[in-house]
Amino acid sequence: MQYIALVCYLLVVSLHLFACASRNRLMLRRVTKCFLMPLLLLCYAVFAREISSLVVAAILCGFVGDVFLLFRPRRWSFPAGILSFAAGHVFYIIHFLNNLADRPYWLILAVLGLVSLACAVTLMRYLWKGLPKKLRPPSFLYMLIIASMASSAVLFSLYAASSLRWLAAIGGLLFIASDSTLSIDAFHHPVRYRNVIVMSTYIAAQTLIVSSVTFA
Repeated sequence: MQYIALVCYLLVVSLHLFACASRNRLMLRRVTKCFLMPLLLLCYAVFAREISSLVVAAILCGFVGDVFLLFRPRRWSFPAGILSFAAGHVFYIIHFLNNLADRPYWLILAVLGLVSLACAVTLMRYLWKGLPKKLRPPSFLYMLIIASMASSAVLFSLYAASSLRWLAAIGGLLFIASDSTLSIDAFHHPVRYRNVIVMSTYIAAQTLIVSSVTFA
């Protein structure tokens, strides 16, 4: 069962990225996108020694966000999708912080906090003119949340007992890359090969994070 789930997941990932490479494969891209997170959740369920409700909730939030973004360019689609992803990031943050084997040094916490704030401010300034006024406050909050999730993933990689904890840090950084590309495309300028870049980094981020906590 474990390897059947893994093969199905890898097959759907491959088909989805294949579909993302061409505008003529829109239906295949939409269909496969809806199966990505459910299959990742199945892999987590069959491989994990102990299933965390927080990780399950985070993956499901990713699934809901994926579905909402399928309805773009409708106005409600992007905010609804971002809200779902934000909730998923919060669940990951809680899981990471709850599974630290040692207490982090205060200096590391301060540095990560400053880096998170700097990342959010930098991206906000870059997108400022293209962001609708109503979306500026929630967008900044979302940027802080995803930067905090990446920082929490770094803490997890430094202080958790998992043998694959370092995968979480890479996954957190890839999440920033994916969401930054999506935001730039939506509010600043069109990004060439957007679908391939966004989805490849997003899938890799989710896969690495889930892998890091699966074998904890």
